[in-house]
Amino acid sequence: MISWPQLQPSTTISGTYKAQPSDFKVREILGFTPTTDAKGQHHWLYVRKTQLTTVQVAKLIAKLVDVPVREVGYSGLKDKVAVTEQWFSVQLPALSNPDWFALFATALANHGPHFADASVELVEALRSGKKLRRGSHKQNRFEIVLSAVTDLDALIHRLQANTIWVPNYYGEQRFGFGQDNIRQAEQMFAGKRIKDRNLRSILLSSARSWVFNHYLAERMALHGSDLIEGDVFLLAGSHSYFTADMIDTVIQQRFDEGDIQVSGPLVGDGDSPATAAALAFERQIAERFPALVNGLKASRVKPERRALWLQPTDLEVTPVTADSVCLAFTLPAGCFATSVLQELGDFQSPPRKHGEE
Repeated sequence: MISWPQLQPSTTISGTYKAQPSDFKVREILGFTPTTDAKGQHHWLYVRKTQLTTVQVAKLIAKLVDVPVREVGYSGLKDKVAVTEQWFSVQLPALSNPDWFALFATALANHGPHFADASVELVEALRSGKKLRRGSHKQNRFEIVLSAVTDLDALIHRLQANTIWVPNYYGEQRFGFGQDNIRQAEQMFAGKRIKDRNLRSILLSSARSWVFNHYLAERMALHGSDLIEGDVFLLAGSHSYFTADMIDTVIQQRFDEGDIQVSGPLVGDGDSPATAAALAFERQIAERFPALVNGLKASRVKPERRALWLQPTDLEVTPVTADSVCLAFTLPAGCFATSVLQELGDFQSPPRKHGEE
């Protein structure tokens, strides 16, 4: 696991997360109510899963009703070693009306010992005229039990004493076991054909997430949380942005008050809106990863921006035992709970074999 630079002062606090799947819970928050249509061809399914990836559940749903997996939609990928809840949708002919609860009751019955510790449960089902598309949800709610904490009082004080702004790194799971996704992306950009469209999408996301993390890490090391001339700012709660050629008192005040968020590049086929020193710094980092950056451009990936720092909301801290605590907080979609944990101390999950992560 890579130790990326942090905002908070260093600490000796350590402990464990994901000691067992039930210690890590994630609930997807759409931010809207799905529109229902009794004659709709899209069946929306709210699913609770354990020890299964989102892609594995999508394949199970496709198999249950004998359709190609491309007909199954979901908004985001959720952890495997966890108890997670999220929406799926599947398109069927208008007259199809499967008994989804009965199908889910036996969904894993014939999958053998490989799924012995897994479970999947249907919580809610409805019909709609629209497909659930990637990136549709607004937030995720986390409930994480930290165990074997070396100094519980210090951890609670750390949570209470800070506003807990954290670097918006992508979590290590984005890069695959031992960063294997990055190696596969380099091979793909070198000419290796990837037939699986889902895998290709994962590798593209992994590649630019890798570049982003290194951009943020280097920026943290050199500039801390300072703003740079030519930075690109996101309006809080939106995807709209603007470039500030100069960092004046107005920009600094808006940033301090949380009205705007400074962003970093998600590299793609297009020019960066950054200018001046910020643009020069982006180019400096991109030059370190020519294979990934050129491959992303050649793949015509659309460039985007990502907030450099984030603040967990609705934070709740509940002591469980003398050396364990449950943290509950909400993050915007696409942000990683592990980035929050890294700010609090040295928290590690138990080592797992390839395929078990």
